[in-house]
Amino acid sequence: MELSSTLKSWLVNNVERLSACLTWLFVSVSALYFLTMQLTFWHWRPIAALALFISIAICFVLVTRHDESLPRWRYFLLWAMYALSVASQLLLPYAYIAIFVVIWSAVLPYYLSWGKCLVLCIPLALPTVFIQEVVWEENQALLTGALFWTFNLFAMMMSNTAIKETAAREEADALNRQLISTQHLMKQAITQDERLRIARNIHDVVGHHLTALTINLQVASRKSKLAGNDEVKAQIDQCHAIAKLLLSDVREAVSDIRENAAIDFNGALQSLISDLPRPQVQLDIQPDFILSNVKIADALLRIIQEGLTNVIRHTQSHRFNISLSKHDNVYTLIMQDVQLNVEKPITEGNGLIGMRERVSALGGELQTGFNAQGFCIRATLVEAE
Repeated sequence: MELSSTLKSWLVNNVERLSACLTWLFVSVSALYFLTMQLTFWHWRPIAALALFISIAICFVLVTRHDESLPRWRYFLLWAMYALSVASQLLLPYAYIAIFVVIWSAVLPYYLSWGKCLVLCIPLALPTVFIQEVVWEENQALLTGALFWTFNLFAMMMSNTAIKETAAREEADALNRQLISTQHLMKQAITQDERLRIARNIHDVVGHHLTALTINLQVASRKSKLAGNDEVKAQIDQCHAIAKLLLSDVREAVSDIRENAAIDFNGALQSLISDLPRPQVQLDIQPDFILSNVKIADALLRIIQEGLTNVIRHTQSHRFNISLSKHDNVYTLIMQDVQLNVEKPITEGNGLIGMRERVSALGGELQTGFNAQGFCIRATLVEAE
């Protein structure tokens, strides 16, 4: 039986966590086995070791979650995991227990910069040397500590590489989605221009000739009336009525072409957010929303692109709400970043400045700020009448 796409995606995103948990399991079970061979299971040391191992696992699971749970506790839990890993080395005489610190080292680059990790990697390996030398009186304590220091450094390097690769992949995927959405919008703009060109030609050429024909038939009808030829006048009046009806149909067709020249903005937006790993985008578009202005469509799409980019780069949010509506000739776009850790300082960078410039160029207004849910961007754009 084939795995579902959701399960495959979960396995891909959690393969590092699963491998770390498997390592934790082997280390914990083997250490408890060897300890209970020396002592009974109900001795205080195996029970304390079991409690330490479970606490390490809980800390690891919490600090490696992909959501924003426990935002204020994560750094505390991170260093608690390190302290518990060191404590387990004090409790058990097995040097390989230091593998817990290796697992912790693989998590550290997700919280600290690479430079800080390099600075801390040597001091953080010293407790292993001290414990093996002083507590357990191992002859090769320095060599053991040096080996585990290299393991810690390797784990940090691999995590840092994974972080960079993930960032590069997300950026490439974002650029690809932006390109697809832009191409979709360009196709819509070209189609709209062609429809409007045809509508103008029909109105200017066919409409002009039909108007001239209607006037000439009206003149002919009056002349036939003066000539006393009622039969000819009746035929001319009939032709005049048909010409007027045809002119009315042409005008209606031209109006219909213009009204139906709306841009499929929803299609371009779907191209932008499809297959987005994070955040989950919730669209709320007004049911009767019609967008026919290419400049406004391009500005809205660029603002949404920049909003998504900011969320991916600068937050850990997993929800992003987009609301789009139109009243009279005013378009309103609201982007809500749903996050738990709000009220943090924000400095307007090139992204927000670019949004503000695009909105101002169309006579609109851009408002930004935090609310109860997170960071909110509200843009209003005015369509010239």
